Amino acid sequence: MYPILFQTKFFTIHSLWLFVAIAIIAGTYAFIKLGLKNGLKLQFLSEHSFKILIFSILGARIVAIAMNWTTFFYEYSPSTFLQIFKIWDKGLSLWGGVLAGLIALYLACKKNDQNFLKWLDALVPAFLIGIAISAIGTFLDGVNYGNETSLPWGVNFESPAIKYTVPIHPTQIYLLLYSALISTVLILGKDHKLFKHTGETAIVGIGLFSLIHFFQEFIRGDDVTMIFGIRFPQAVAFVIFVSALTFYFSNINKKWKL
Repeated sequence: MYPILFQTKFFTIHSLWLFVAIAIIAGTYAFIKLGLKNGLKLQFLSEHSFKILIFSILGARIVAIAMNWTTFFYEYSPSTFLQIFKIWDKGLSLWGGVLAGLIALYLACKKNDQNFLKWLDALVPAFLIGIAISAIGTFLDGVNYGNETSLPWGVNFESPAIKYTVPIHPTQIYLLLYSALISTVLILGKDHKLFKHTGETAIVGIGLFSLIHFFQEFIRGDDVTMIFGIRFPQAVAFVIFVSALTFYFSNINKKWKL
C-alpha cells in the first residue's frame, strides 16, 4: 500500500487522486479521438461539460452517502452535516457518478437534437480506459479491496482500515484488467465493423462491464449498504446489465435511436 506517493510540509500527493487525475486526462483524450472518428461535434460537449461534471459529482456523492449512511451520520449535528460537502474524503460512488452524468448527457442531447447513443459509443470505451487507470490508484490506496483468498496472487495490505490480515483478492487489479480488455474489444470491434448499429458498441460495453462487476462483488471484502442481503453496487450492476440486455434484444432488428 502506498496511499501517499510524495509528501512535504507544503503539499501531499495521494496515489488515488494522482491516478484519478491521469484517468480523467487519458479518458478525455480517448473520448475526443473516438468522438472525432464517430463524426461528433465536440463543441456540443464543451458547451455542456460543466453541467455534466457537476451532475456526476453530485450523483457520486449522494449515492456514496446513501450507501454509507451510518458512516457519514454517526451522530446528528452541524459538524456531521458539513461532512457531506467534503468530496475530497474519497466518499464518491462510481455508479452514482456514472448514472448522474449519463442523465445529464441524455437531457442535453434531447434538448439539442443530438443522438445520445452515438455519443455513448464514444464515451463508454473512453470511460473504461479511465476506470482501468484509476484502479491502479485504488490498489495503491487500499480501497475497494477483496475478501480473503488462498490463490497465489492474493495480496496482503498492512493497514488498520482493512479488516483482513491474510491474503485477499486484488479486486482493483481485476477491475483494471477487465476494463482494459472490454475497452480494447469495443474499439477494435468498431474498427472492424463488428458493431453495426449506432449504440451497439456502448450497450455491449455496458452489459459486459456490469455483468463482470456483478460477479466481482461476490469477492469484495469492504463494507457497503446491503439490500436484502445483496451488496448495493451488486444490485445496481445487475439492474444495469438486465436493462442493457433488454435494450439490445428489443432493438436488434430495428434502427436504434435514443
